[in-house]
Amino acid sequence: MNKTFESLQKVILKYSVKAIFLFVVLSTLLTGCSSQAEKAIDIDLDNRSYTEARSNSQEVSDVIYLGFDRRLETKEDVKMYVPLLNYLEKETGYQFKVHVTPVNSSVVEELGLEKIQMAAIGTLGYLQASENYDAIITVKGLNMEDKDRYKAAIVTRPNSPIKTISDIRGRSFAFGDPASTQGHLIPRIMLSQKGIEISSLKYFQNFASHSEVANAVMSGRFEAGGMQDTLAKALESEGLLKIVAVSEEYPSSGIAFSKGVNKDVIDRITQALVKFDPKGKEKAYLYHWERSEMPHGFTYANDQDYYELRNWADKFGLLKKVEGEIK
Repeated sequence: MNKTFESLQKVILKYSVKAIFLFVVLSTLLTGCSSQAEKAIDIDLDNRSYTEARSNSQEVSDVIYLGFDRRLETKEDVKMYVPLLNYLEKETGYQFKVHVTPVNSSVVEELGLEKIQMAAIGTLGYLQASENYDAIITVKGLNMEDKDRYKAAIVTRPNSPIKTISDIRGRSFAFGDPASTQGHLIPRIMLSQKGIEISSLKYFQNFASHSEVANAVMSGRFEAGGMQDTLAKALESEGLLKIVAVSEEYPSSGIAFSKGVNKDVIDRITQALVKFDPKGKEKAYLYHWERSEMPHGFTYANDQDYYELRNWADKFGLLKKVEGEIK
């Protein structure tokens, strides 16, 4: 363990929920993803066993597979979603399994190809799946303030001369995953609103997660970056980053379904998701649900909620399907 991580860990461990979250994020930065993430796997809810995913996505099965955008270390993400699926099994009578998407694919593509029937997915991922595969979204996540919206932040180092977004013109910039709303789409919007397109940057790079963006900026490899606002605020409070600007609110992540799922099945699952109470009777059975993008549960969503973001994504060319993958 290097000295930088040790010093960060000492500061972080002074805090409770935030400490746990940051510890996991920074641990992931230094240790990398689990080897389990290198291939598609399914996780049985009864024994949590890892098995190779179905090779034939068209096979008839009563199992509903949930995919997810990676946020933490893969096994931590799985532990977080398994209790939700246990709850859905109890409420709907359907059988569920967690599906881990391989690194050479995407949740969007697997939803479109019906390798998974539903996904915990970011807004941009949903827009891509809707545009290219006719996926639908029925619920959005509620944040810690019971809002069905989220923000992004543009950050720099504490001693950076960058004070406003306009100061970023001609500088290097770290974006999140190309399919990330908070790490890519919203920061692009924030820059564009100030007349800065990616051609105006010195250079830029996409990273797989918000934590990797934070590390790229903290280490000095990039002069600024775009990321999730909650993580940015936590790191700023520890003096590790400086927030240049926070975006306006946009519709949050949610649960999307592939076009082949029966409407009655979707309706039943949707009702159960809206009823889900992570602050109340379900709380005792959950695993760090506060780390999810829907810590206070779900509310109804429809495609009209995403009109503004769809227009921006289309302007930036982010809805076009790339042969072989979509990101």
